Amino acid sequence: MAMRIQDFGMLHVAPDLSGVVPLNAFEAQAAGVRNLAAGVMELAGTAGTAVKEMQEVRDAGQWAEARDGLYRFEQDVMRELEAGGEPEHVQERWKKALAERLPSYLPGRMSAPVRERVELARESLESAGSIYLQKMSRLGQLEEARRAWTGGVEYAVAQGEAGLAERRIEEGRGVFVTGEEAARMVEDARSRVALNQAVQEVRRDPVRAVSLVSGGVEPPQSPEERKVAQEAVTAYGELKRRYADSVARTVSGGGLLRDDGLANAEKYGLISSGQLRRYTESRDRRREAEFSGVSVPEDDMLLCRMTCLVDEDCGGEGDADAMIEVATSGLPAPQVERLLRRREVMMQVPQETRRAASRRLSSLFRSGAWGPSEDARAVEEWKRIQMELMEAVRRAPQQPEAELEKVFEKENRLQDEGWVGFRDMNKGKEGK
Repeated sequence: MAMRIQDFGMLHVAPDLSGVVPLNAFEAQAAGVRNLAAGVMELAGTAGTAVKEMQEVRDAGQWAEARDGLYRFEQDVMRELEAGGEPEHVQERWKKALAERLPSYLPGRMSAPVRERVELARESLESAGSIYLQKMSRLGQLEEARRAWTGGVEYAVAQGEAGLAERRIEEGRGVFVTGEEAARMVEDARSRVALNQAVQEVRRDPVRAVSLVSGGVEPPQSPEERKVAQEAVTAYGELKRRYADSVARTVSGGGLLRDDGLANAEKYGLISSGQLRRYTESRDRRREAEFSGVSVPEDDMLLCRMTCLVDEDCGGEGDADAMIEVATSGLPAPQVERLLRRREVMMQVPQETRRAASRRLSSLFRSGAWGPSEDARAVEEWKRIQMELMEAVRRAPQQPEAELEKVFEKENRLQDEGWVGFRDMNKGKEGK
């Protein structure tokens, strides 16, 4: 079919409206845009509130940390200031600590509001601390003055100045103590001055100590009397110790004890009348022997007895008495010197150990292990084993019990083998 040109020119083409929004749709879109804009504005407001709240939380955390640091700073510094130091310098030390040490107790980063609060707290802390320390300083100065006053009273008492002590107490009446307390202090000071004077007299004059110890006076009743008596006992013991050392050194060195010194020693109870008589008789006998050119034989029995005394008593409470007994025994100087050397060796051993060994050996001697005790051979064997015991200690002072036991075991074997034979002889007599 052919279409005519004039027909084509008369044809009207309608517009394509398939993608065009109707008018009422434009209105809906505009409303949505307005709602969207309102939502965006609301979201922005909410975010601002959240940021503000986050800042407040952060500030609260910083302030809590700063507040804890302020508290720890106050506790640490106040504890140091109260512990000691010059009372008048505590204010300076407090301010110096605020300036130099407080920052180390605070957070490293703080917001401006927190810094303002910290500064206000620091000013408040500085003022409160200064007021407190001012009071403490005054109390410290008062306490220091009280200590100085008390020290003056104590010094006067120690010097035995009762009048000075009373004057010092009167100076503090109504200031440091009440009138009633001052009166009690005066009575106490007088009593203590009297006690100190008595103690000083005992220490200064040993004769005073001897009279208190050996005078047969009534037992002390009051604490003051008991203290004086105890001081007397101590002073007398020291006097006896010095005397024992002196006479032992003199005799072992070949010197002679003078009659006047021996008489004084007997008077004060340092030696007995028997010791005095024994020593002087032995001394005079040796003098006569020297003039006549006759030698005095050594007394081995006496030496053995003095050896027992050294082993059993030296180093203990009876040490001074034992040394005086040895010195006045009448033994010649060389033997006394040997006994002093033995004392040094045997004192390395506990007293109980050497005492037990000495008594065990003495028991063997008395029981006739080497024959009758009056026999010279038995005394010689007793002296021999005493020397072996000392040599055993010298060899092994760290284990003396074992070494001493070896000496006794050896001696028992010799006895069993009939080395001396006295036991077998006795058995033979008994069998007849």
